[in-house]
Amino acid sequence: MKKNVTIFNINYKFPFTLFLFCLLLSSYVYSRSSGVSGYTLKSGTAGCSCHGASVSSVSVTISGPSTLKAGETGSYTATITGGSGTGVGADIAASKGNLANTDGNLKLLNGELTHTSARSFSGGRYTFNFSYTAPASAGVQTLYATGVSSKQQWNFAPNFSVNVQSPVSGGIKDNGQPVDNYSLQQNYPNPFNPVTKISYSLPKQSSVKLIIYNSIGQEITTLVNGLQPAGNYSVNFDGSGLSSGIYFYSIEAKSENGNEVFKSIKKMALLK
Repeated sequence: MKKNVTIFNINYKFPFTLFLFCLLLSSYVYSRSSGVSGYTLKSGTAGCSCHGASVSSVSVTISGPSTLKAGETGSYTATITGGSGTGVGADIAASKGNLANTDGNLKLLNGELTHTSARSFSGGRYTFNFSYTAPASAGVQTLYATGVSSKQQWNFAPNFSVNVQSPVSGGIKDNGQPVDNYSLQQNYPNPFNPVTKISYSLPKQSSVKLIIYNSIGQEITTLVNGLQPAGNYSVNFDGSGLSSGIYFYSIEAKSENGNEVFKSIKKMALLK
């Protein structure tokens, strides 16, 4: 009698445990088919590893404006090509700023954009359209994407850099108090992570360019580019989309007739 009870308990528990396992598994699979987040290069993950290894036959690209003003919104497209064209999905992320759905095939999930359901395409190409609103601080931001095709094939998109520029005014401070000389101050804090403030002074109205360069002299972004009245200015630079290293910032001021009246370069360090 005792033996029969034991057998009954085992038979009872096993189907119940199996039922729970299948329920969890179906929930897991369903969540994947209706979108994912945290699977781009921003997260440093293995991508859509649940779909197998990445393949070069699947191409994922991001297109759209490479320059935005702080707070400005631009329209972008993530394009997936290759594979059989079934089970198409995407995960789109940004280093900083806000992403938004502009078609019916994407939704926000944990601050990232992902497919609402697995899609299919004809002609070997599928596009997801979305918008990106730049943060309030000037700097370089990065858009990331991972695309899935044929359910088992995926790849990363090359990182897409967006140069976020400050509004032309740059932000006058000190209530417009008189300025005697042109100057460019050392950024503060320095080293910084990821935001620092760059200040400069103009004794008279000037056409100003304030540009960030990497350690080998390549231009990263233009923070200020326009005519500004005399005054003391400051602009925040956001290096969220950049790697640690040495960077330079350069200011060039020209008079109203186009003659260069001031130029200065300083070094700063980004430590993450």
